[in-house]
Amino acid sequence: MAISMKRLRRDLAVTAMRAARAANRSRVARVLLRGRSVRRLPLVNRIYHQVFRLAVTAGDRDAEARYRGVVLTGPLWDKTIMPSVSGGYYEEFEVGIFEQLAEASHSILDVGANIGVYACTGATHLPPAGRLIAFEPVPENLSYLRRNVDRNGLAPRVTIEPMAVGASPGELTVHLSAEQSGKHSAAAANVGTRTGAITIPMTSVDAYLAANRLPAPDIIKIDVEGYEGFVLQGAVQAMAASPTLLFELHPELQENCGSPTGPLLDLVFAHYPQVFLIDELSNHLRPCTRAALDAPGTIGLYRSNLLAIGRQEHLDAVGRLIHA
Repeated sequence: MAISMKRLRRDLAVTAMRAARAANRSRVARVLLRGRSVRRLPLVNRIYHQVFRLAVTAGDRDAEARYRGVVLTGPLWDKTIMPSVSGGYYEEFEVGIFEQLAEASHSILDVGANIGVYACTGATHLPPAGRLIAFEPVPENLSYLRRNVDRNGLAPRVTIEPMAVGASPGELTVHLSAEQSGKHSAAAANVGTRTGAITIPMTSVDAYLAANRLPAPDIIKIDVEGYEGFVLQGAVQAMAASPTLLFELHPELQENCGSPTGPLLDLVFAHYPQVFLIDELSNHLRPCTRAALDAPGTIGLYRSNLLAIGRQEHLDAVGRLIHA
């Protein structure tokens, strides 16, 4: 009886969260909110998180969910990642793309791995001899990442590095967010409610590959809350081998970190002729030019991730998703 009640509670919570998500993605909501998420409203966000908590046992510090074939555990306090993982829709289009690319790859760098959503789903889709290296500097996230890699039996193919990645080796101060585990950032202005800061060791993609005598990877995925430009500055040698890039484009966050979007895009377009905007609303990859990304309204809610493809096998893997 207890099990069935817990399942019923979870199913009701997931249904409610999915309904809220659908409403948020509707054209009416996007017009009324001027392209911003309804979750930015404090009351809405509080209700959403309370509904999410119905799906877990009261008093737990952790939330656990099955997502795309793996079991993931994350912090209960997180107001974004774990609720959407529990609902089964966390960045589902982007993660699906990542899985398809992983199947056509042998090596992946996951920069900003958080609790391991991409690391675990991607690793399960790599060929048997494939390897994924996950970089995550925040201790709490790192603990969940290690737990999720072990829980899913992925330790033989996932290497976890407890460090940040930037333009060059050194140290980085990371400001911690009280709102979600994926909102920690090198810029205090990016984290919302702040709980403190930590200073952590930092490497660069090129320095790490050289130190470990590794070739350039097939894929570099980057999610570092505005620090993306610095990561790419430290990956110029790797980009010469044309690994496919999957990264976030948030002009405000990147400006706050001191790495404006303009130079970041110049660097990417200098190396890649095939750059796509990931459109979550239509589930399409939209070919884009450098100039198009400067146009007002191009980047925004549900259109804030870019895919730069440098390998034909990757272009073939996602070809059916490409629409002009």
